[in-house]
Amino acid sequence: MRTSAPRGKHIRRIPTFSSAIAVVFTLITATCWLPSANLGAVEAPPSNVWNAAVAPSPSGSWSTVAYAKGQWIVLGHNSEVAVSTNAGTWQTYPVPSGSWQTVAYGDGQYVALSSATANPEEIVSTNGTDWTAVAGPTGEWTDVIFDQGRFVAVGSLGQIATSTNGTQWTLVWNHRPWDLTSIAYGNGHFVAVDSAVGSTLISANGVDWGLYPPLGNGLKWGAVVFGNGTFVALDDSGAGYVATSVYGYVWALHQYSPARDVTGATFGCGEFVAPENSPGTSIGSLSSSTGATWSVSPVPTNSTANWSDVAYGAHRFVEVNSAGNIAWTSSNPDCAAEIPTTPRQVSGNVAGGQVWTYMHPSLDPGGAPVSSYRVTLTDGTLTKVCPASDSFQPNCIVKGLVDHRIYWVTAQAHNRYGYSAYSDPEFVIPVAGRTLSATTAEPVMSGSEPVVVQVTGIIANSEGIYPTSVVTVHVGSQLALCHPNPFGECLVTITHLSPGPASIYATYSGYGRSYTSPVSHVTITP
Repeated sequence: MRTSAPRGKHIRRIPTFSSAIAVVFTLITATCWLPSANLGAVEAPPSNVWNAAVAPSPSGSWSTVAYAKGQWIVLGHNSEVAVSTNAGTWQTYPVPSGSWQTVAYGDGQYVALSSATANPEEIVSTNGTDWTAVAGPTGEWTDVIFDQGRFVAVGSLGQIATSTNGTQWTLVWNHRPWDLTSIAYGNGHFVAVDSAVGSTLISANGVDWGLYPPLGNGLKWGAVVFGNGTFVALDDSGAGYVATSVYGYVWALHQYSPARDVTGATFGCGEFVAPENSPGTSIGSLSSSTGATWSVSPVPTNSTANWSDVAYGAHRFVEVNSAGNIAWTSSNPDCAAEIPTTPRQVSGNVAGGQVWTYMHPSLDPGGAPVSSYRVTLTDGTLTKVCPASDSFQPNCIVKGLVDHRIYWVTAQAHNRYGYSAYSDPEFVIPVAGRTLSATTAEPVMSGSEPVVVQVTGIIANSEGIYPTSVVTVHVGSQLALCHPNPFGECLVTITHLSPGPASIYATYSGYGRSYTSPVSHVTITP
């Protein structure tokens, strides 16, 4: 353990899309979620009060809402569009009949797509009141956004389509097992979520996509949204989970209660808002400033309907539901993001029974100066919290840990308005030695169990940056590759080993030198 001031790792390598696919096919464990913390009861309702709008006579279910060009647009599975400039009073206009599931505005026009593979599959409008049917992309579309000069749509048949003009589309991803429900853009890339197996997809341009493993077992993601530097995904299985991520590659899971299904979300005025999709309950809307802890607010309309979507604009949130209801609430017209953005590049050094963590400060302090930082380590059972003062590289030492146990590390910034969202979780394994080692936690394992190899002691250069070359892990006759995490460690999972003893060792080259760990062993029983 060094005693001088910690050096920051000024380069943090994010996995490439090709390496993401490699995770699926080369037996590398890419654990993409943090053990969840049960947050217990939901916080007390916030100050915002929802109002029932003077909606048009319901002629069918409303499924999507958007704000653009000074007006609100609401569409559904019917032949009408509802339009409002104040979210309180509405007028309806005819549109070509269809299952209009999602709408977005970009490049001078509104674009709405259908959730059914039946003509018409798309309608477009330049003013929100006069709509024209066009051929559109074939699919069952669930969400569409406009960003980076193109429309990007996702669908329940595992499809992603893009268009630069809103009428001519190219299918860029088509894998039927996945049910893509929602898409968001932020921090330089698109993120889409899946409700079939709980996967995520990431793209820098909306055209080339990488698939990432499920975020937890059995979770079905119904919505994803970006705000205040953080992606937030919400579960639609009724388990009451949300996941937060800065970059979209690694996520932290959080649980709230009572659990609700969620199929839509938005961000505005420093707040995430999601309508709950559980009919027969008194709760109508969830809200959060960080995406981790949530408050509830009743919406005074039909409690037997599914609240399907929400949007923000002109200092108001607007929600719509399947019974034709529309509700709105006002935000502070002078609002701004009050809490800080997350700390960056959380990394550190390990030693016997402890870890020294440090980070780069938040880029945006929010509505007040950052006063401190907080580091949390957890193994799913034991949780330790370490305060860090505001400095060039905030740091602290967490002691009382168990060697060779896997902990997850997150960090938050704090100002007088509260704590930021969590940083993306990183795993860390305390070990006493600083030399390269590749071992398993259990020396004898059943052949039906995956073998998890802990690679520790990877050496950084004088600037604290780990090698760009991958680490090769040898387990019996099998090989796996990994990139060191910001603590100089790897986790690799190997399956289908033959019964008997298997040797384990790791090799890598870094900064002109080659390193090979001592050989350890694991015995596989039939």
